[in-house]
Amino acid sequence: MIKQSYSYTDQEQVIWTTLYSRIIQFLPETADDMVLQGIKRIGFPADQIPDFEDLNKKIKTFSDWEIVPLENMVEDKEFIGMLASKKYPCRTWIRSLEQTEQEEDVYDIFHDVIGHTPLLTIPSYCEYLTGLGKLALEYLENDNAISLLKRVYWHSIQFGIKASKQTLKIYGAHLLSSRSETAYSLSAGVPKYDFNVAKMMETPYIKNRFQERYFVINNYEELFNSLDLVKKELKNRI
Repeated sequence: MIKQSYSYTDQEQVIWTTLYSRIIQFLPETADDMVLQGIKRIGFPADQIPDFEDLNKKIKTFSDWEIVPLENMVEDKEFIGMLASKKYPCRTWIRSLEQTEQEEDVYDIFHDVIGHTPLLTIPSYCEYLTGLGKLALEYLENDNAISLLKRVYWHSIQFGIKASKQTLKIYGAHLLSSRSETAYSLSAGVPKYDFNVAKMMETPYIKNRFQERYFVINNYEELFNSLDLVKKELKNRI
């Protein structure tokens, strides 16, 4: 069991509170209903950085996944192994006050906790995440295969959009923690495609700026059901 061994300054706690209050006002209008349900199920504290042990206790009531606190993100091979073992790495540090004021998108504890843990209460999503990890393990020494799988991961797990009641809602972890890219991704004129494994593998992921195209699922079962197609498409390409 993970023991909380991290202490945060008063300013860091204020940063969390600021980020959380901002996003929790934004998500009801933009996030998928199951994401919002996941946020309620986890019950994040509004005024302090969450305790990892407490988070895992709540996650365990809905899935057999857990988050693992780490100072820095692990390398690809270790990350893949963790996904296959139903463990999601979570950074322990939080962005600076300046980054918060400028609303920079940062991969920190806020992104990892708010972006990823609500989805760990959705069984079909968890099965998809595990399946991607296990598939990547089969190709661990093939850089081309890993690159293609990273694109699938990026465009579904980090930047995914879901069709909901004749409108579009976000579920991707990056979008859930980014007001600016969420507004951009949902706006008219920004390219959005039905969930398409082949096209995802052909679409490079872009860091440090908005994506050029986004992919839309109809339900989370569609993610899990795509795993055979991901495997087939991967074999065809390598």
